[in-house]
Amino acid sequence: MYRISAIAVLSGLLVAAPTTARAQQNPDGDRASYTISMNQDTFFGFYPIVTGSYKVNDKVDWTTYGIFWTTPSFGTGGGGGLWTEFGTGVNFNAYDGKLSINPQLGFLNGKLLSNGNFPMAFEGFVPNITANVDTERVEGQLYAGFYTALRKGRVPDAAGTGLAAAPVQNNFVHWWLNGGVKLAPVISAGLHYEALDFRASGSGSSGIPNAGVYKWLGPYVQANLSSKFNVRFTFGANVMDRPATDGNDSFYKLTATYSFP
Repeated sequence: MYRISAIAVLSGLLVAAPTTARAQQNPDGDRASYTISMNQDTFFGFYPIVTGSYKVNDKVDWTTYGIFWTTPSFGTGGGGGLWTEFGTGVNFNAYDGKLSINPQLGFLNGKLLSNGNFPMAFEGFVPNITANVDTERVEGQLYAGFYTALRKGRVPDAAGTGLAAAPVQNNFVHWWLNGGVKLAPVISAGLHYEALDFRASGSGSSGIPNAGVYKWLGPYVQANLSSKFNVRFTFGANVMDRPATDGNDSFYKLTATYSFP
């Protein structure tokens, strides 16, 4: 059965933010580029993200990514069973690189979606897409990911003598939209909106309603210290309706991104 801990577990997910933006190409003509993004926020905790792209031509890049979810409640097991995500896709560039659209297919490993007591490989998949706008004065990003369970986790059976398939699996829809203005060569600022929603599936999910996990809205400020390093801090309010006893009325997230070469 779906538990609140599963939602909290999921918070650590995704938003790197944001950070699947296409890395700058090396002027010497090297086709490969990479980024490492260190992220921390109110819901997902700490999660490093690595992304890479290989330039096929001026319009198309092959892309790949990995997310190292480190929140302990994301898994259990001898090695921690931490939730682990990786994926690949294609990035399409337009308007001299000012617009990029990057559809990808990710795969999840752990126990968050399968909802069992034990982590498993390929427990789910996540079709996702990121669109970036980057001009001399304006920046923006749209991300949407659909976290869908592929396998049923294992839980103790009713007799307590073995294991049975978990009757309910956890699915999530995660998306955000942000945009801002480059106030100076080294600083930009804008507005960020992000939402996470829960959807149950499986034989025992008929009585479990869909539910919002959070809806964040607030400003961000970003320091562009060089063409290869930036730091963004985002903060604001949780604008989702919540019970009077729920004090999760604010959020914050910090992202530091390094680009190579």
